[in-house]
Amino acid sequence: MSQFDKYTSTEVVDGFRRFLGARKDGFLQNHGFLDADAHPKKGRLPKYKEESVEALAKLVNVKAARAEAQDTSLGERIRIARDYMFFTDVDLAAKLGVSRELVRRWGENLNKPTDLAMVAEALGVPLMWLEAGGEAGLPANSCLGVRVGKASFALREQLHSMTLEHLALVPETAGLPYIQAFLERAVFNHRDMAKVARQAGGRWQVEAQTLVFAPWVPICEHGLARRDWSDVVEEIIQKELSERHSTYAAWQAIKVRCHALGLSDKEFPKKISLYKRIELRSARIARYGVSINRQVKESVAMYAH
Repeated sequence: MSQFDKYTSTEVVDGFRRFLGARKDGFLQNHGFLDADAHPKKGRLPKYKEESVEALAKLVNVKAARAEAQDTSLGERIRIARDYMFFTDVDLAAKLGVSRELVRRWGENLNKPTDLAMVAEALGVPLMWLEAGGEAGLPANSCLGVRVGKASFALREQLHSMTLEHLALVPETAGLPYIQAFLERAVFNHRDMAKVARQAGGRWQVEAQTLVFAPWVPICEHGLARRDWSDVVEEIIQKELSERHSTYAAWQAIKVRCHALGLSDKEFPKKISLYKRIELRSARIARYGVSINRQVKESVAMYAH
């Protein structure tokens, strides 16, 4: 998905706030997250109302659309790219070795950078885009213009349909590396797919014989991979889950193998724990996608010639 995606709504909302350039003071009250006379509770993360988060997401998407507009000035593009990096003028100035005042003047179109290529590199954006704006020079994996909230999931569904059309062109005898390379090239080489993939924050890929959403910027695992068992047990779990036709069959095999190693029942997951783990992983995949960037990169390299 994108740099906005986090596991807690608190982090997501704070990312939206930083991108929009809003101060913390009064932000939650002003955007309907808290009553006017309420104060955030300490010691426990708040549960924000979905409608308030989505209303804020729409503001983010309005600004995201400006990244694609043809009528932006150089200063506006620098500010947009800076905000996507969650930089301040001070951060960008330090990265470039210039003064904060000079960066501020760039953003207000009072001065122009003498080395625009260096600014583009520091901001992680294409030089063509920084020079002229628009979306023609934005690749599929650019963070510029990425959408959030419900719009992001709608784009993901649209991209899924496009991916299925291209998947139908793959030979039936093709292996996984070929399929991954084929779909990756399609995303980058087909303009419409590239645009939707960029706005959705990722693309669809094949993993474990099914299509999964693979974000350009994966969100790290968060307590779903393991708990108190050893690396050896974790390897057994991963292997049996990938090879067995059901969670129950996988758990039976895990139990037999762990007992054979002399492990107690407390040193590998219980049956119910394994089921819960699979449910949590499925929910996580549906929301955040799967990190298979490394596998896809290897597949593309394999078929580069």
